[in-house]
Amino acid sequence: MLLTAANGGPNTMTADLGTAQAIDARAHGEPGKRTFQLRIIGSNSESASLWLEKQQLQALSLALTQLLSQLGGRVSATGDIASFPEGADHDFRVGRMNIGFDTSNKTVVLQIFSIAREEDDDDPDLMVRVTEGHCAALNGRLQDIIISGRPLCPLCAAPMDPEGHMCVRTNGHSEEPIPTDHLEDE
Repeated sequence: MLLTAANGGPNTMTADLGTAQAIDARAHGEPGKRTFQLRIIGSNSESASLWLEKQQLQALSLALTQLLSQLGGRVSATGDIASFPEGADHDFRVGRMNIGFDTSNKTVVLQIFSIAREEDDDDPDLMVRVTEGHCAALNGRLQDIIISGRPLCPLCAAPMDPEGHMCVRTNGHSEEPIPTDHLEDE
């Protein structure tokens, strides 16, 4: 379903997927070279394939963690999408997202803006409502994806490649982080 924003300009169409039937996240490729996808099936079986950066996944996971902890209830997580269409109805790279909570129907509202969208445009490209159960499942999946990537350096928190890591905290003198084993003995 497409909604026209109040100002009615040419780039103000918002796809409203209603309350999501299913939502999940996927990582494609090897750690260090992965692409990340958020998949949504809306209330009318309309689909969205949204491509994100890892930092966006981390920010979404953090926001969902905070929101779910504020809601305080134990929510049972619901599963992944069983089948997703080859060509989604909406397919774009995400520039930014807004997240909120609608107390009237107890759903999380995601407003998603394409990377091609101008910064001052307040009308999202896509809007979807997500139940607490779907949020809990999505957040668990996001955390699994995040931790399955490259390990982080204990000194500088940058991702470490299997070929080595030039840690800025070692001032360029070593490709390996400084061992911390001796600190545990003291």
